[in-house]
Amino acid sequence: MNLTRITALAALPLSAVLLSGCGGGPVKAGAAALVGDDRISVAGLDQTVRDWWPEFKADPQASANRAEPPAQQQMGGDAASENDVRATLTTLVFLKVGDQAAKDNGVSPSGGDVDQAIALMDQQPNSNAVSTTLAAGLPKDRVRDVARFNAIQLLLMDRFGWDHTRDSPAAQRAMQQFDQALGAAARKLKIQVNPRFGTFDPTRVTINPIVYRLSANESGVR
Repeated sequence: MNLTRITALAALPLSAVLLSGCGGGPVKAGAAALVGDDRISVAGLDQTVRDWWPEFKADPQASANRAEPPAQQQMGGDAASENDVRATLTTLVFLKVGDQAAKDNGVSPSGGDVDQAIALMDQQPNSNAVSTTLAAGLPKDRVRDVARFNAIQLLLMDRFGWDHTRDSPAAQRAMQQFDQALGAAARKLKIQVNPRFGTFDPTRVTINPIVYRLSANESGVR
C-alpha cells in the first residue's frame, strides 16, 4: 500500500453517522463506557490518562498536533483535565469501533500491515507515530493500537476501490464507504458512555462535556 492520505486519530472527528443511534441506556457502575461486549473501566481509563499525561507534556509535537490542545497554563500542571480524559475515552471507543468495522468487512491487519502503518505515520510532515499516538490521548506503548486502526482504514479503503490517488473521485468514494462502515459498526456495538464523562452529540460529532446546572435559588430562576 502506498499511502497518500492517512487519518491520524488525533484529528479524526467522529462522524455523525458513527455516533447516531449510540449512547442510550444505563452504564454499569465502574464502567466509563460499554462498547458491545467490551467494557472500558473507569480505573483503566484513569490509569491510561496517568500514563499518558507526562509523556504528552514532554512532546511538543504531540501538543501541536492535538485537535484541542490543552491551555498553556494547564501544560505545567500535574494532572490532565476533564477534557483530556474525555478525549482519551473517545479514542479508546473509536479503536474498538475500527476493530468491529474490520471484522464486519472481512479484513484483518497483519503485523506487517501495522508495521507499515507505523512507518507511514513516521513519514507525516511535522509528526511521527509516537507524537500522533500521544496527540490522540494514548501513551507511547499504545502506538501499535493507533497504527492498527490506520491499517484497518487502509485495508478497507483498498477494498472499497481506492486508487491511491490523492483526492480522486475513487478516493472520495472509498473514504465515504469507510465512514459508513464505521457508522454501521458503531450502531451494532450500541455504545454507551458513563454520564460522568459526558454524552455523545451526533450534531457536533463529539463527546460533549458534562453540563453542570445550578439550582433554582443559585441561578435566580424561580
